[in-house]
Amino acid sequence: MFSGAIITGSIAFDEIMDFPGSFGDYIMPDKIHKLNVSFVVDTLEKQIGGTGTNIAYSINLFEKNKVLLASAIGSDGQIFIDWMNTQGMSTKLIYIDRKLFTATGKAITDKDDNQIWGFYYGACISGKNIDLSKKLNKTTLLVISANHPDAFLNFQSQAIKQRIEYIYDPGMSLTWIKKDDLREGVLNSQWFVGNDYEVERISEIIGFSASQLADKGIHVITTLGHKGVRYQHKDEHVYLPAVHGIKIVDPTGAGDAWRGGFIAGLLRNMSIKESLAMGNAVASFAVERYGTVNHKPTLIQVERRMKEILRG
Repeated sequence: MFSGAIITGSIAFDEIMDFPGSFGDYIMPDKIHKLNVSFVVDTLEKQIGGTGTNIAYSINLFEKNKVLLASAIGSDGQIFIDWMNTQGMSTKLIYIDRKLFTATGKAITDKDDNQIWGFYYGACISGKNIDLSKKLNKTTLLVISANHPDAFLNFQSQAIKQRIEYIYDPGMSLTWIKKDDLREGVLNSQWFVGNDYEVERISEIIGFSASQLADKGIHVITTLGHKGVRYQHKDEHVYLPAVHGIKIVDPTGAGDAWRGGFIAGLLRNMSIKESLAMGNAVASFAVERYGTVNHKPTLIQVERRMKEILRG
């Protein structure tokens, strides 16, 4: 079905902190308009990350030489080039901005797995300078995920103009993206992915429910966290549960790992249902490790969990 995938999205340093309590115990809903709160954390981990990095990494675990990461790093980003080389990942579409620092995300996770993020885009803005025209073809699956606004809209525009099939993953762009751009991105996509909150919010903004989008022929995928995943396309509806009985160490990047597993399934010519199960399986391994690119399941291990998922 697809000969390869190009992943667009941020490359970033992740700083992940664990708060031993619950955010809800310290945030007063009636005072949210003047929030001023500090959380003392137990742990701090600095990791390689970024939405684009995370998705490409999980694909590359199973489909080496079939994935390209198109993104930008800053003057401090050589560590990413070195890391990608050790992973056997191509750096052909990595743009280096010598004037800015690499994007950085900082997250605090509470004991209920709720997260508060802060994100500095930095060099990600230079993704606007990346031209994909010579890399895209009708058998390429393009993924448009969280990025600097200029880079995100650059890739969206290229995909639409070249009529390339793409997965649209705009969830983390909702704080800045304009209604018309979001609507254009969703309605021209073949695949629309988000968590349950994101899909509902985007549906409200653009005026089309998930069911209406599915009726238009768009593959709508709603990830449901520990509850699994829901898929809608025309008259087809699929629900698959998550993997149970695992120890969740860090939920950061679980959604990206899910996307990587799902796309790897498509590249392996699996059915939609099998690809959804592969997404659930890979995400289950990701949450068992701290950080977003530290899970390394074998295909056999993933297939074992896929069978469990498909049995329901």
